[in-house]
Amino acid sequence: MRKGSKFFLAGCISIGLFATCIVDAFATETPWRCIAASLDSIVQRRALASAQVGIAVWSFDRREWVYEKNADRLFVPASNAKVLIGAAALHTLGPAKTFATTLTADRVPISGDSVLTGNIYLYGGGNPDLVTGDLIGFAETLRASGVRRIRGAVVVDASHFDSVNYALGWSWEDRPYPYCPPISAFLLNGNVVQVTVRPGSAPGRPVHVTLVPKDAGIPVSVAARTGSEHNTSSRIRVERPNSGIVVKGTMGGRAEPITVWRTVPDPVRYAGSVFMGALQDAGITVERGVSIGTSPRNLPVLARVYSNPVDVILRRYLKRSDNLLGETLVKQMGVATSGRGTWEDGLSAVRRALRDIAGLDSNAYRLADGSGLSRLNEVSPRMLVQVITSASSSFSLAPEFLSALSTAGVDGTLSHRMTEDETRAYLRGKTGTLSGVSSLSGVVESRSGARFACAIMMNGTSPSAQTMRQAQDDVVRVLRNCIEQ
Repeated sequence: MRKGSKFFLAGCISIGLFATCIVDAFATETPWRCIAASLDSIVQRRALASAQVGIAVWSFDRREWVYEKNADRLFVPASNAKVLIGAAALHTLGPAKTFATTLTADRVPISGDSVLTGNIYLYGGGNPDLVTGDLIGFAETLRASGVRRIRGAVVVDASHFDSVNYALGWSWEDRPYPYCPPISAFLLNGNVVQVTVRPGSAPGRPVHVTLVPKDAGIPVSVAARTGSEHNTSSRIRVERPNSGIVVKGTMGGRAEPITVWRTVPDPVRYAGSVFMGALQDAGITVERGVSIGTSPRNLPVLARVYSNPVDVILRRYLKRSDNLLGETLVKQMGVATSGRGTWEDGLSAVRRALRDIAGLDSNAYRLADGSGLSRLNEVSPRMLVQVITSASSSFSLAPEFLSALSTAGVDGTLSHRMTEDETRAYLRGKTGTLSGVSSLSGVVESRSGARFACAIMMNGTSPSAQTMRQAQDDVVRVLRNCIEQ
């Protein structure tokens, strides 16, 4: 047997999926020739003819490239960009870092004194876990201290991040939807609001619309009408133009309620409005209402709520492909490294981190955001593999990084892919999808325990998303079936 020829692909012959792979292991000059033949047959499928396909596969055990197809070509990665951001966030912020939302005041309430002179300040620290219940807790803390009236205003301070809510390359058409929320130092409820539409009181009457949280402060325009009292069908559109929500269409008198989620037009005022509602519900009057401003330093802290640590945030970010979390992490990296919560400073920190982690040349790729929503992102399959390999081999990064990736057939965006028993749990990876873009990258363990890092990137409008995903899954199966003799 020639040196290094003990690997071959058992599954490539057994089911005929990779019929082109008929090379005997004893006759090969490289242990990867059989894998290469099988992957070539996938890339050359007629259904992929109109797509650009890039694949890079690295062997952890042999420390060499197993397969390269357009490995250095730049592709739009979609959410595969999250692999880079996630590794950079762990490196820059550390797994234990948390982010706080803080309530301060010009003076501490004195027990028995129901009037608090001056202002109270709600400071947004870019906490992506902030929910309505946290602000209700702040209001209840004030009430428990005896406060019933605030002579000043509720000042909402969003200066932790800049005021730019959307990254370069984001489509205007995506902005009403929860996967494209505005990014701010206030990220209350993910900066979305729940909209429920029910039939009106009688035919011809406007439909009934409710928002959760109820004090969102978002204007609602109802142009939809109720149809026949016996009608169970609905043709409702919930639009979110510039500053409010518009409900259009018709809804049968017996139609079931419809619930959708829409992003908020102004995340800072949204947080202020919800907090004001919580104060009112707690029986606290604010004489000067809500204003947007900055809080003085070194004020007494009345209450504070923390986010989950970065390692927990990272699992949600990568497994669920949560766009808001990626943008938050980018701006938090800007704050941590330069004191400025901007995309520009955050992405500069990302580039430095990727150079430190995997030696990436910052001039060789482009990142415009932390979610992969932007089509201005350009990354090569080799770069993705380099980061995956380095992060997976790093004592300080590997445990949190690998556990944050989705497991095929088990959880996250890979929960419904490769669910057959022989592949289950042998891929930890990240998907990426936009119109005309499909990517998959991660770590594969073969039947014999050999580990591979791979990135499969496909750009092209003609192949269907299903066709591209099927090809990616077949690439993983090739690596999975590579066994040692």
